[in-house]
Amino acid sequence: MQLVFHVFDFHLPDMPMRSFSQADEGEDIIERKPPEAWTWSHDIEPDQIDSLIMPGWRLMRLSSYGKDNQRRFAALVFKAPGPERSYALDLDAAAIEDRLRETAIRPVAVTVNPDGLKPSFSLVLQNGPEPQPLSSFHADLDEAGVRALLDGRQGIADFVTYIVDGVRKYAVILEEQSGPSWWFTHVTARELDAQLAELGANPLRVRAYVEGGQPWFAAVVEQSSVDKWAWYADLDADAVASKLDRNNAYPFDLDAARRTRGSLYGRDVSRQTVTDMEQGDLISFQSEPWNMRPM
Repeated sequence: MQLVFHVFDFHLPDMPMRSFSQADEGEDIIERKPPEAWTWSHDIEPDQIDSLIMPGWRLMRLSSYGKDNQRRFAALVFKAPGPERSYALDLDAAAIEDRLRETAIRPVAVTVNPDGLKPSFSLVLQNGPEPQPLSSFHADLDEAGVRALLDGRQGIADFVTYIVDGVRKYAVILEEQSGPSWWFTHVTARELDAQLAELGANPLRVRAYVEGGQPWFAAVVEQSSVDKWAWYADLDADAVASKLDRNNAYPFDLDAARRTRGSLYGRDVSRQTVTDMEQGDLISFQSEPWNMRPM
């Protein structure tokens, strides 16, 4: 199986990358700081996820791909301060609602397994006492339903898209936002780049999908303190490693899916969207699962 990734990264300022203006003076922007260290992994079986999480490290993202005995995860883990995190696998929307209502945890990232009779979701969860930013999970929404939730006080922290009975749906995690953000759907890579340039924004989450035989993207973008960044689509694992090394960057977001054989957007591969951001000083990218080395 060939593993293909979509990548979003942040960069050190001496690298030649896209660099767009940020919010106007006096306008709030979202602060993003690089982790002390980071690692990412793929080809992870569900019972191997615990081995990724070491003391002082926080699970940032899980991305599910494949099905049945070929079910696997990709993961992104940061060494960074903050409340303890956990995860929950393969819950339906009702079970998630019950768990969030009954426990002092909040959702921070979501991935979907769309292959059953109903989609199931796996979450990264943040534990710990208040105060924490309020967040909530909403599933099986159409585009209008998502936009109705975006009231200026809440923004999308993470989202996934999938098909139910032939209709495109979205599941979103909403969170109180401290600066401006926007949500785009059904855009090409070129259209997304144009919107980013016009807004002086950078991607927060990028999700790829195929509709009508054509590749499309949905994305959450924000105005943040990040100055250098890039996003890439359809990279294999070696290319991801090369991009991150060349850019001296760390991955900020990733998304994986397996495709069926056929055209470029229909081969038997998994794909990931990875976003990378400006890297700290401790770790260089390694393509092997669970492998890290100091700079």
